[in-house]
Amino acid sequence: MSGPSSDPVAALLRPAPGWPEEEHRRLLVRLLRERLGTTPTGPATVAQRQLWFLQQLEPTSTAYHILTVVRMTGELDLPALRGALAAVTDRHDLLRATFAMVDDEVVVRIGPRAPVPVPVVDLGTVDAATREERVREELRRAHDELFDLADGPLLRAVVIRCGADEHLLAVTVHHIVFDGWSRSVFWEHFATAYDALRAGAVPDLDPPASDDDPDDADDLADDADPDAALAYWRERLAGLPDLDLPGVRDRVPGALASGGRLDVPLDRGVTTALTRLGRSRRATPFMTLLAAYLVLLSARTGSSDVAVLSPTAGRTSEADESRIGYFVNTVVLRADLAGNPTFFEVVDRVRELTLGAYAHMGVPFERIVDEVRPARVPGRMPFSQFAFSVEGRPAPPPRLAGLGTAWIDVHTGTAKFDVQLDVLTDDSGGLVAAWTWRDELFDPAELAGVAEDFVALLGAVAADPEVTVDALPVRRPAPIPDAPTAKPAARTRAGAASGTLVHLGGPVERPPLILPHPVSGTVGAYAELARLLPAHHLVGIESGADATADSVDALAEAYLAQVVARWPAGPYRLFGWSMGGLLAYEMSRRLVRAGHRVDLLVVVDTAPGQARPAAEGTDAGATAARFAADLAASLGRDHPAPTAATLAALPVEEQTMLLRRWLVDAGVTPVALPVREVRRRVETFARHVTAVAGYRPEGAELPLTVVQAAASPRWQPRWERYVGTGTTVHEYEGDHYSLLRRPTVQRIAGWLARALDDR
Repeated sequence: MSGPSSDPVAALLRPAPGWPEEEHRRLLVRLLRERLGTTPTGPATVAQRQLWFLQQLEPTSTAYHILTVVRMTGELDLPALRGALAAVTDRHDLLRATFAMVDDEVVVRIGPRAPVPVPVVDLGTVDAATREERVREELRRAHDELFDLADGPLLRAVVIRCGADEHLLAVTVHHIVFDGWSRSVFWEHFATAYDALRAGAVPDLDPPASDDDPDDADDLADDADPDAALAYWRERLAGLPDLDLPGVRDRVPGALASGGRLDVPLDRGVTTALTRLGRSRRATPFMTLLAAYLVLLSARTGSSDVAVLSPTAGRTSEADESRIGYFVNTVVLRADLAGNPTFFEVVDRVRELTLGAYAHMGVPFERIVDEVRPARVPGRMPFSQFAFSVEGRPAPPPRLAGLGTAWIDVHTGTAKFDVQLDVLTDDSGGLVAAWTWRDELFDPAELAGVAEDFVALLGAVAADPEVTVDALPVRRPAPIPDAPTAKPAARTRAGAASGTLVHLGGPVERPPLILPHPVSGTVGAYAELARLLPAHHLVGIESGADATADSVDALAEAYLAQVVARWPAGPYRLFGWSMGGLLAYEMSRRLVRAGHRVDLLVVVDTAPGQARPAAEGTDAGATAARFAADLAASLGRDHPAPTAATLAALPVEEQTMLLRRWLVDAGVTPVALPVREVRRRVETFARHVTAVAGYRPEGAELPLTVVQAAASPRWQPRWERYVGTGTTVHEYEGDHYSLLRRPTVQRIAGWLARALDDR
C-alpha cells in the first residue's frame, strides 16, 4: 500500500519529526477513544447527578479532584507500573467512565479498555536546592489540571523522577467516580497487579463482585416503609437555620472554592479523658467529639439550633466493599442545645440524634434536599455550611515488590465547605484536628481563633464534664445592634420575606453600595455596572429561595435587617433599577426614620406608586412569558423568549420544561436548572410584579438621584411628591433595559464612581 493514509489514527502512528510528544499522545488517545466508541450504561446515580451539576456550576473548580501521592524508593519497573494502572482501570469500569447530559438526563458512558498514559517528569538532574519547589509545582499541576467530565479520562497519573532510586507516583481522580473507600481498593489492586507484572505474570484481579441487589443510590434502604424514612427527615430538618460564623465575608458569585488548612495536634491526656467520658454515656469517640464541635459552633454563631454535615461510606452490601466508585452519602446531624445543658447532657443528646440519623441514612442526601426543599443559594450547601468527620489511622501505603513506599501528604488548596473539621489519627495513634476553610470567606487568623477555642473547650470538658455550655471558654459573637423599627403590621402583607447578600466586587473594607434586585429576584442585571466599578464595594440583594412575601414593605424590612446587622455603623448607600429602585427607596426611608444616615440614593427608571396593570394576562402562560421576556431584556440576551401564545398552548409541566431549555439556550444559566428551581423563579417574578403594583410609598427627606430613559415616562415629577424638589436627574437615550448595558452604563458608572469617592 503506498501513498499517504487518509486515516487520521494511522497517520498519527508515525508523527512528524519534532512534534511534541505529549501533544501527540493526547491527540492519539482522543482519536482512539472516538474510534472505539463508548457504551451508555444508563442514568447516573442521584449522588453523581448532584456532583455533575455542582461541577457545571463551577466548571473551573478543582474542589472535587482527589490526589494521592506515593514515594517509591528502589529500582522502579516503569512498564510494570503502567501495566498495573491499566489493569486496575480494566477491572473497575467507572475509572473509564464519562458523564454527559442526554435528553435532560445525566448518563454514564463506559469507555473501552486502553493503556493509561503515564508521563515521566525527570527532575533527577535538577539541583537539590530547587528540586523541592519543582516537585511542588508538578504536584500542583497534577491536581489542578481540569477534568472534562464529558470527554474524560477521569483518572490521570504522572511519575516524578527525583533520583535514580527515588520516584513519586501522583494519581488524580475526579470525585464523581472515586471516594475515600475507593482509595484503599485502588491501591490494593494496583499493588497486586504491579507485583504480578514485575514477576512476568498476568495480573489476576478478582472479577467484580455481584449481589442480588444492584447498586442504585436512588433506592431507599428501608424499602418496607420508604415514606417513613422521608417523613423522618422532613420533621427532623423543618425550620433548620442556615448559620454563618461571625466575620464571614460576602460570597463572590463563581468564586473558586480555594481553601486554607490548619492541623492542630490534640493532647493525648485530653483525648483519653474524652474517650472515657463517652464510654460512661454509651457514646462513641465520634459522638463525643461531635458534641464538642456542635457546642463550639453554637457558641460561635449564637444559636442553640445548629447542624453539621457528615459523610458516610454509603456501601450497603459486601459486594460494594470491593468496588471503586462514588458511594458517599451525607448525613445531616442537627442538635438542640437550648437550656444551657451540661456537656454530659450534650453528649446524651448527640448520641440520640446520631443514632436516629444513622437509622435513616439510607435516604440519599440529594433526595432529602428535594423533599425538604431548604433555601438554595449559590455558593452555599443545603442545611449547613459546616462539616465534620472522624477518620481512623490511614491505611499503609501499597507494598510494591522491590520498593519502599510512603504516602506524601499534599494540601491541595481547596475546600468543599465553609468550615470543615476532620479529626484524624496520625501514625503514632494520636489525634489531629485538621481544619479546612474557604479562604475567600475567612482570614487564617479567624480560623486559628476557632481552632484555639476548640482545644480550650476540649480541655475544659475533659476536666469537668458537668460544666454548662454557657460557662465554656469559647469566644461568642458581639451583640448585633437592633434593626430599624418595623412599620405597622397593617402595611405588610402576609408572607415570609428573606434575602441573600451577594458580593458583586470591590474592596470589602469600604462601605458598600447596596443594590436590591429587580422583579427577577436576582442581581445579574448589575453585572456590567459592577465590572465598571472595581474600586468600589458593591453588594447585591437577591430574593431568598424561601421567600413568599408579595409586598415591597415586607421585602424592604427583611433586607434592611440583614444590611444593618452586617454594617451597623453605616453610612448607607443604595442604588436600584426597576423594582430595585422601589426597594432602595423604602429601605432608605426606614433607615432615616430609625436615625441612620443615608448619603446616596439612586433610583434607575423606577416609577413610584404604579397603578396595577389592567391589560396584563394573569394565567400561567402569560406570567411565564413575561418572566422570560423581562429576564432576556435585562441581561441583554438576543435569544427569542417563548411567547405567551406558545406557552399558553402547553400544560404547566411542559411550560416549565420549555423555559428550562430556553434558560440554557439563551445563556442565562450554564446548565439546565432543576424543575422546581425554574418554577420557583417564575413564582418569584409573579410575586414581585404584584408587589410593585401594590406599593404606595410614604414621603421622606432623602438625597434622591433619579436616572431615567428618554423612551420612558418622566418619573422625576412623581418622585418629587415624596422627597421634594431637591432631586438630581440624569436622563439618557434608550429604553428601560438599555440603561444598565453599554454604552449607557459606562456613563452612569462614571458619575457614580465620583459620587462614591466624594463620600
